[in-house]
Amino acid sequence: MHKAALLIVFGVVSLVGLVYLSFDGFSPETSRQGAQLVEIINQWDLPDTLKEVSGIAYMPNGKMACVQDEDGFIFIYNLENASLERKIEFAEPGDYEGIALVGTTAYVLKSDGTLFEVINFENDRLKTVEYSFDFSENYNFEGLAYDQRKNRLLLGIKDETDDDFKSIYAFDLETKKIIDEPVYKIYFKHPVFEKLDMKPSNKMLQLSEITIHPDNGKIFILEAENPKLLILDSSGIPENLYVFKKKQFHQAEGLTFGPSGELFISNEGSGGCGNILSISIN
Repeated sequence: MHKAALLIVFGVVSLVGLVYLSFDGFSPETSRQGAQLVEIINQWDLPDTLKEVSGIAYMPNGKMACVQDEDGFIFIYNLENASLERKIEFAEPGDYEGIALVGTTAYVLKSDGTLFEVINFENDRLKTVEYSFDFSENYNFEGLAYDQRKNRLLLGIKDETDDDFKSIYAFDLETKKIIDEPVYKIYFKHPVFEKLDMKPSNKMLQLSEITIHPDNGKIFILEAENPKLLILDSSGIPENLYVFKKKQFHQAEGLTFGPSGELFISNEGSGGCGNILSISIN
């Protein structure tokens, strides 16, 4: 009986070990068919305070402005020496999902659509202005991008009831008002989505972040749930769709470009620390 019990225990431990190894220490590999590995040029593992990193924005001095989805701070992370330099309080704790920089002003998006304008955000005398909007539905906002060419911010929605398209709204930086109608609609019947082999629905794209290429104006949209990257041309028409492996992007929430077009994606921690990846896509 004693020997049989030992064999049973050994079998259970072995099974658990195999399951853990197959998860890569994070989560099961549930990537969609056709998902591809990408080249990771560099990786920065973030400190515990940024385990829930939810938005990043590249700064001109080689640093990264980050937000996370619990505290009302902007975190300044130095990529060169891989260290957290400072944290800047701008609001009460909340579910913050995106950050965009416009000169010395930082804009931070809360999941309910509230927008925070943090003027002179690196200065001790910063000023925060809050903007709230009335939408016909209770959207879950997760993406924020600075559209320099049109002097506006783009606001992306994760969840939407419409199964035909995904909406992107805009905030006019001159009038400081939201534009009532979506400035872009991404239609799920577009051929770019055929590789997903799914019935067209809003589950095809559960947006987690949005950013704009600094040179060509193309719009890059990230998803964390089933990691993928959708690229639109500058007019909002889908061009390409990359489906990623979950083991590389276990919760891809942040997206930004460096000055030379370097693409950065941040992941929230899932069984480990959060990180920032510099990647190359073909």
